[in-house]
Amino acid sequence: MRHRHIDIDGDILSVTAVASIIERGQHHDIVAMMRKLRADPFSKSADNALMAAENSDVYGYPTMIRECIAQWRREHGAPFGP
Repeated sequence: MRHRHIDIDGDILSVTAVASIIERGQHHDIVAMMRKLRADPFSKSADNALMAAENSDVYGYPTMIRECIAQWRREHGAPFGP
C-alpha cells in the first residue's frame, strides 16, 4: 500500500502512515485502511491505528477507528497465545 509519500512496507501500517491517512487521506485511502484493520483487529497495524487515533485532532475518523477496532475485537474474541 502507498499513501502520498509514505511507502507502507509489508503488511504493517505504521503510526505515521495511519496519521497521514487520517489527516490527508481520501475516501479510498480510509476504506483500504479500514479493510486492512478489520481483517486482523489484533495486528500491529491495529495497535498503531489506535495510537494514531489517540493522538489525532481530526474530527470523526479517530473515533470511528477506535470504535470499529473495539467492535471487531469483540467479534473475533481474544487471541490465543502468550
